[in-house]
Amino acid sequence: MSKEEEAKLLTITAFILGYILIDTLSSTEQNALGNWLMLVSQTLCTNGSYTFNKEWKGHIGGDHIDINNMFDKFRDSVDKLNDMIK
Repeated sequence: MSKEEEAKLLTITAFILGYILIDTLSSTEQNALGNWLMLVSQTLCTNGSYTFNKEWKGHIGGDHIDINNMFDKFRDSVDKLNDMIK
């Protein structure tokens, strides 16, 4: 099985599992489980990203992640969005 087929199978399996749970859980339970799974997913994504950057820092030309620089860019983006809305 190719990697593309594996990715599709994983996606279809997740969809089917979610679809099955729709009938067995109340709306409150669906919401609670969905939020919990998103929290687990975000934790894994955040740790994976940090670990990847830490392991590959030599390949991207930097010794560390500059959080302040990232926040400055984020603030600039938010300011630009606010200016567009006004």
